[in-house]
Amino acid sequence: MSSATVWLLAGCLWLGALRPGPWWVTVPAVAAVLMTAVVPRPSARLLVTAVALLAIGSGIAGGRLLLLSRGPLVALAAEGGRARIVATVVTEPRPTQHGAWLLVRVQRVDGLTLRQRAAVRHDVAETAPALGSVVEFTATARPLQTDGFDAHLRSLHAATFLHPATPLDVIRPPPALLRSTNVVRARTSAAASRFLDGDTASLLTGLVVGDTTGLSEPAQDAMLAAGLTHLVAVSGSNVALVLAGATIAGAAARLGARGRRRVAVLAVLWFVVLVRGEPSVLRAAVMALLVLGAAATGRGADTRHTLGIAVIVLLMIDPFLAAQLGFVLSVLATGGVLVAGPSIARRLPGPRSVGVLVGATVGAQVGVAPLLVLREGGLPLGALPANLVAVPAAAVASSIGIVAALLAQVSAAAGGAVGAMAAPALAVILWSGRVFADTGALRPEHLFTPAAALFAVALLLRRRSRTVPAVAVAVVALVAVAAPWRAPPSVEALTLTALDVGQGDALLVEVPSPAGQTPARMLVDAGPDETGAVKVLRARGIRHLDVVVASHPHADHTDGLPAVLTRVTVGALLVGPRPPADLDEPAASAVATEVVAAQRGVPVIRAAAGQRFELGTATVEILGPPGDGSLGLEPNDNSLVFRVTAQDGSLLLTGDVEEAGQRRLLARPDLLRADVLKVPHHGGNTNTPGFIDAVGAHTAVIGVGTGNDYGHPHPAVLDDLVGARVLRTDIDGSVRVAVGPRR
Repeated sequence: MSSATVWLLAGCLWLGALRPGPWWVTVPAVAAVLMTAVVPRPSARLLVTAVALLAIGSGIAGGRLLLLSRGPLVALAAEGGRARIVATVVTEPRPTQHGAWLLVRVQRVDGLTLRQRAAVRHDVAETAPALGSVVEFTATARPLQTDGFDAHLRSLHAATFLHPATPLDVIRPPPALLRSTNVVRARTSAAASRFLDGDTASLLTGLVVGDTTGLSEPAQDAMLAAGLTHLVAVSGSNVALVLAGATIAGAAARLGARGRRRVAVLAVLWFVVLVRGEPSVLRAAVMALLVLGAAATGRGADTRHTLGIAVIVLLMIDPFLAAQLGFVLSVLATGGVLVAGPSIARRLPGPRSVGVLVGATVGAQVGVAPLLVLREGGLPLGALPANLVAVPAAAVASSIGIVAALLAQVSAAAGGAVGAMAAPALAVILWSGRVFADTGALRPEHLFTPAAALFAVALLLRRRSRTVPAVAVAVVALVAVAAPWRAPPSVEALTLTALDVGQGDALLVEVPSPAGQTPARMLVDAGPDETGAVKVLRARGIRHLDVVVASHPHADHTDGLPAVLTRVTVGALLVGPRPPADLDEPAASAVATEVVAAQRGVPVIRAAAGQRFELGTATVEILGPPGDGSLGLEPNDNSLVFRVTAQDGSLLLTGDVEEAGQRRLLARPDLLRADVLKVPHHGGNTNTPGFIDAVGAHTAVIGVGTGNDYGHPHPAVLDDLVGARVLRTDIDGSVRVAVGPRR
């Protein structure tokens, strides 16, 4: 079977996994594959197998989703209440702006035995139980939604999100294998921090064992924007070094060929556990095991062929990998290196080693280009030069880091001293990220798909040896068309999404547009996290906002707005009638928001009560504040308050408006009626009597941080909301509400 055929079959399986269907379709599909043994024509066999793999991928993915929708955990989330949980920690804690989360494999719920994953919130990442620990705790549960961050958790096979009501008590430590990897990671991190500081130490740890938890958010964002995140995604080069080391060790021990292969297999498997089985390392490890298997049978392995088989194996085991960005980027980059890299290297003048390095770097960028165009709306102009600078530096730093990690298991001082030698190379990587992060993007918009199709046709018309690249391009184009990151979720009704940004507000309003047009979107505030809202928008595939609103100049609403204006195309910025500097103690980010808007050519509109505008098929009416300055200098009472009305219903967005502003609004109670209310000031007890009753909403949304110091939401406010459905971001995470009348 040729590499082109393998890639075609892998692409069909991938397409099926992206479109889950009924689980039972796998039965006739497997039967069809078995029946191809009696089909005489090769082309007919290929067609039947391709269609069958499409169905198998869909059926396996659908079966997994069905399992996630059933069981005691799902029942607990639906019914409410608490349960006693016994579970095994299966991931490292992932820090967030207001704590951390981790995945556990639940073994018992109130004595009922099961085997299902769940995400668990934890207050402090540094005190989370170690990977492999068995923990016991009492928790409430909430169901996972189908978009945003919850969609990511579902792709990791989580069935619910657990909120512990008691500490996670460790009742059994990790097994010996996991303890050994925990020790290696801890000693490597300690050695890296011995003589290196901050991002430099964290970057070295990331290059060696894939642990980037200490890397600052600005550094992570810069590397992401410059296309350098793959450097800390442990993958092929790291696995190759492990194989080389295992082979040398086996030879030194005078083992035969079979013994050396066994040592290599064990080393690869242990390394996967060490770096926590991220998608990129799983892909590289399966490829390595396939190569070792081919060697055991006395045959060589074509790496392009091996990549296709590895994709098939992994998607059969875990179809949700098909939609995980790390896996997709790893496969595309590797395919680019294998297909385009050698051709580029042959055509470059100069030393062959330089040509191979440049060819691999350019090939990887060619491979990931289709995804970047579809997901980010363009190709980062700085990605190629950033990689040409950073990749050689990363190779040097990784080599030094591996030696340092080995020494660190004996002596932290010795490991740290060697690790410090990587400082110049690490500085080059970080510098490259900073310099090339904001170079803009090439946006071919609608040109890519026809260009890819024409390119594939041109290659197919040439000699037979060009078949593999042509099939590669065709598979990439097909997967891209079907992939969930191509477009945001559809909008069938006026929708409000409160993003979980901690103690702050970030509200996305989506409105259906006439048939064939993109839904209209308005973002109201962006929370206290500089990049939190941007990350959520990108995860949802949103690259354009018709309107961005700064409700009032407080940091918990505006700190994220400059990044939104920089990273997303925006039609207009709506602000209050008075400049931030005219109010008491405005946040610096509020001033910066208007400056960035001017720099980006985004119109700044000063809004006041009485104005209105159309957003898609909805009408937005500004209810406050008045433009006469009669509410004084307090920013909260000068919050923009507006009502969004559509055919489906209405919603009232209130910023942090307090008693004085609310009394002014109550002068026109007929304008306040709404189906959905964004509760003012995060649920603080700053409402004037009768305000919530005047709105009469059947659903209330509160943007609030877990364990905040303000006592939000106040019990008196929750009492006022009795009878309404109350959704809180500290308990429910990001919440999405399709607005409609009370039923």
